[in-house]
Amino acid sequence: MDYRLRIGGVFNTYTPIAVRKLQELAVTSTRLHIPLIFGYDVIHGHRTIFPIALGLSSTWDMKLIEQSARIAAREASADGLQWTFSPMVDIARDPRWGRISEGSGEDPWLGSQIAKAMVRGYQGDDLMKKDTVMACVKHFALYVGAEGGRDYNTADMSRIRMYQDYLPPYQAAVDADVGSVMTSFNEVDGIPASANKWLLDDLLRHQWNFTGFIVTDYTAINEMIDHGIGNLKQVSARALKAGVDMDMVVGGFLRTLSESLDENDITQQHIDRACWRVLEAKYKLGLFDDPYLYYNEIEVPQKY
Repeated sequence: MDYRLRIGGVFNTYTPIAVRKLQELAVTSTRLHIPLIFGYDVIHGHRTIFPIALGLSSTWDMKLIEQSARIAAREASADGLQWTFSPMVDIARDPRWGRISEGSGEDPWLGSQIAKAMVRGYQGDDLMKKDTVMACVKHFALYVGAEGGRDYNTADMSRIRMYQDYLPPYQAAVDADVGSVMTSFNEVDGIPASANKWLLDDLLRHQWNFTGFIVTDYTAINEMIDHGIGNLKQVSARALKAGVDMDMVVGGFLRTLSESLDENDITQQHIDRACWRVLEAKYKLGLFDDPYLYYNEIEVPQKY
């Protein structure tokens, strides 16, 4: 099999023609014929553009916010997308941080209500309907809590502050049955989020009962090398054991996990667990029933 076909998803590609061409390769030219999942940053609209997240939050209108996500889902799914890297629910209280406009502001109650509204809007009541997309709450966790407002920096705070001020919107998204969670770049208690077992397994899965899959942020596994916790093979193994199911872009899982398995640094159960969760997401999206469900050139809405 062509090495280039050893992928499970494609990001930042859409339109019915482009998606169909890639999906056909996956379901006809690979050993297991597993369909691809297509993801994109559908943040505040797709073809129809809505105000940025901070602007939407200023309305305090949950029905309107949910409707904006519903419209975005309809447009994105018609364009071949099944997965959006949204909502971003990071609570922002340091004006030095450069991504404040992407979130819902400083209030955890408001942020929690918006998180639930966005997840409902994107996912609807049935992910197998072709006008829905799977949501991905991000960035888990405490991304805006980085010291000095410096991106990728460590977040060092008490558990009381963490649970009271920063974690509620993520939990609200989980309570709304969000399909996936994206890790953050920063450290939490001195451990990068993408390798933080307490964060991803103890808190997210066991305390909050999250059942979806976990994906890293863009190149987050590779970024952990600069945090000093190991080389690519080591950080990939640590991420998998901590609970990460999908490595976004880096290819660390693809290139190193086989060797880590041979060295008994990880187990077959770790790999099977991650594969199961990603395959389950594709099943929930209806891709195994119809790999071409999510696009229709005729149905691509041009405006509302």
